[in-house]
Amino acid sequence: MEFIQGVFNNREIAIAFWVIIAVTILIFTKAGKEFFKSVIPILFCKKFVIFYFVFISFLCLVIYGLYKIEVWSPKLVKDTIFWVMFVELPVFAKAIEEAKDAHFFRKLIKDNIAISVAVEFLIGFWTFDLWVEILLVPLLIFISALYAVAERERKNKPAKSFLQGVLTLLGMLSFVYAIYNLVRFPQDFFSIDTLIVFVLPLILLVLNLPVVYGLAIYNVYEQIFIHVKGTAKEKRKMKVSLVFFAGINLHKLSKIRSNMHKTIVISLTNKELKNNLDKLQKELDLQIGDNYMKRSKFYVRICVVALFVSVMGLIGVNTEVSIKDLITFNFVLDIVRIKEIFTYIFSTMLVVSMALLVLAIGFKKKRYEEISQIKKFALYEVLVAVKKQEELLMEYLPIEDSVSLFTSYVYNAYEIKKASTKVLEGYGNLLTSWERETMESLQFKATVFVGNFITGDIEVLPYNAETFKKYFDDKVKSAPQNEKINTFEYGVKRDLEQYVEQIKRFSRDFKVYY
Repeated sequence: MEFIQGVFNNREIAIAFWVIIAVTILIFTKAGKEFFKSVIPILFCKKFVIFYFVFISFLCLVIYGLYKIEVWSPKLVKDTIFWVMFVELPVFAKAIEEAKDAHFFRKLIKDNIAISVAVEFLIGFWTFDLWVEILLVPLLIFISALYAVAERERKNKPAKSFLQGVLTLLGMLSFVYAIYNLVRFPQDFFSIDTLIVFVLPLILLVLNLPVVYGLAIYNVYEQIFIHVKGTAKEKRKMKVSLVFFAGINLHKLSKIRSNMHKTIVISLTNKELKNNLDKLQKELDLQIGDNYMKRSKFYVRICVVALFVSVMGLIGVNTEVSIKDLITFNFVLDIVRIKEIFTYIFSTMLVVSMALLVLAIGFKKKRYEEISQIKKFALYEVLVAVKKQEELLMEYLPIEDSVSLFTSYVYNAYEIKKASTKVLEGYGNLLTSWERETMESLQFKATVFVGNFITGDIEVLPYNAETFKKYFDDKVKSAPQNEKINTFEYGVKRDLEQYVEQIKRFSRDFKVYY
């Protein structure tokens, strides 16, 4: 037991204890046996096995590299395994579903260097006694499950408030306990080993991004290739043309996938496909939002590379190990003069690249401010409408209160639908791909929700609060219903939940314009 506690902390042991119990119970139940029978063949199918081999091989290569530069050591095996299970595998699943361009990967890295990550690490650094952790783990799961159920119904509001208070109290106790230990034993936390454990997940994530990116590329290619039509010979040619057109450019591949009706579906020969791809390329070239910042970003990248080369060059030519000795075996050459020459060269490069980097960053900032001001003008109506809707969001969806439903949601959803349609039709090419996707999703969710009450594209919403109440009550009465579910109310609630979630997503993605 002392050995286990030397490797794992008490919280990890407690979680493992309950997981083992849960899995053991699940194995001996009928539902559990059926679950494992259906899941195991999927997890070990040919494609997944190939992916496991590629991922594990690349991960071992990364770990070996970190080991050689003394960043990774065998005592980090546990942290590495946990990272694979709880960070990397979910990232792979998320990449398959959401990765469409570089924005996904920038957001991924940004989320992993957030302040919340540091707070979670601090709280998890010190744990309670083992028996306390064993009691806390199922208690937290039980309370969290109850809270998830309670927040769905207005009648459960008192229970929700109580459970929220309990969760907040437990969180504060954990935080206070961590701060207490930090003040009492600062030497345990502020050390090189702790720093390595803290930054290891971020380092592994960044270094393994090529595998995540490769998986996203493979996934999109697979979705595109299954829609290729024509003879076997033409299919091979068309696949080659697609590879030459997009290569490993995830943005282009995602555009092909979202425009298959204009590229793949209508192409029966390789010549037709090439013509359609050329048309798509012209459309992409007209997308101001995607192309406006390219040059400034290119300048910044070039300066960063030059800066890196300069620093590494200075280190290389001034190291005790000779350059010749680095590329040959046991052959030492006196290259003092060569080192001096390269020192002058790299010193000049360092100064020049730093100056150019400052200019490039300034140029990029100027370009960004210009396009942001234009976008703010183009998005003004949508931003105002979404902000108003966000202020009117209610803790519980007012499905039973038709007046509140109309004044707080339906009217605003209709305004957002009109404003977003106007932006997409008139200014769509000003937006980046991910901004346009968020806008299109907002328009779609608003249209679906409002579609429960009106048909067609009308200029003015044909209701006021009073007439809407009458319409809503009549629809509820006439809709099919069993003992618990009214189909009309259920559909409205489902569409409203999706609409509200999209409003929150839009506010997060476009917060820079507010």
